[in-house]
Amino acid sequence: MSKTVLLTGATGLIGRQTIAPLQALGFNVLAGSRSGRDVDGVPGIAIDILDPEQPKAVFESGLITHLVHLAWHDHPQDRWSSPANLDWAAATLRLVRAFAQAGGTRVVAAGTCAEYDWTDAALTENSPLRQNSLYGAAKATTGMALMAAAPVLNLSLAWARIFFCYGPGEPKGRLLGDLIKGISAGETVDCTDGLQKRDFLHTADIGRALAQILDRDVSGAINVASGEATPVRALIEEVSNQMGHPERVSLGAKPRPKNDAACVLADVSRLRDGVGFKPEFTIKTGVADVLKVEGQ
Repeated sequence: MSKTVLLTGATGLIGRQTIAPLQALGFNVLAGSRSGRDVDGVPGIAIDILDPEQPKAVFESGLITHLVHLAWHDHPQDRWSSPANLDWAAATLRLVRAFAQAGGTRVVAAGTCAEYDWTDAALTENSPLRQNSLYGAAKATTGMALMAAAPVLNLSLAWARIFFCYGPGEPKGRLLGDLIKGISAGETVDCTDGLQKRDFLHTADIGRALAQILDRDVSGAINVASGEATPVRALIEEVSNQMGHPERVSLGAKPRPKNDAACVLADVSRLRDGVGFKPEFTIKTGVADVLKVEGQ
């Protein structure tokens, strides 16, 4: 039976890295975006998810059997607080409902670690949800609604709570994007002390994880992360050292946000044991890959 998947957010940091893993698992991929342009040789399909009528038109053929939904408001400057998060929450619910009504069967949608209470220890899928941002609250509300609705809609649905990603093509306002652009320009890049620990995963690994989740019979919430806590300064220093200019980074020049969590770490038991996923990249090899792609 043909497996055709609509990938929303196909032009984004994670979306671009999800196409090849989906194809490797036998999926016919349609790259959904506002522009509808082809992405890496994959046919594009124009879809404005915020338009209440467009998803219905895209799904009406009944040929799309699977959905990977990554699109969301993701501007690095205001994604945590923008009211657009409310629009995307409502649009996501409409999108998944339209998919189900057209006969779709399997969904993987992107949640976030920002749904969790970051004062907890290693975060399992059953850890308390307590959001400190509009972004986290909008994602958490959307995920809970979709997971509750899935049986009613006759859907198999996984809510992938993605932790901290890094990868090629990061824009200004994201850590690697600012580091690479600043160091390349001969500037000193001001950073926090970097003592906070985060669970980082290369976007290529995230793309593989999402494809594997889609291809498995896994439902409900699932953490997508490495399962390792890395000091932010270790990632910063890896970039500056590999670029040959450690002197162009000023650690501690910027204050950390108030109430910044000391450590955000995922329990990845479900991803490892239920899906069989294992990261390919370490921080060292992941940074090397990003710099290679960026031409550094």
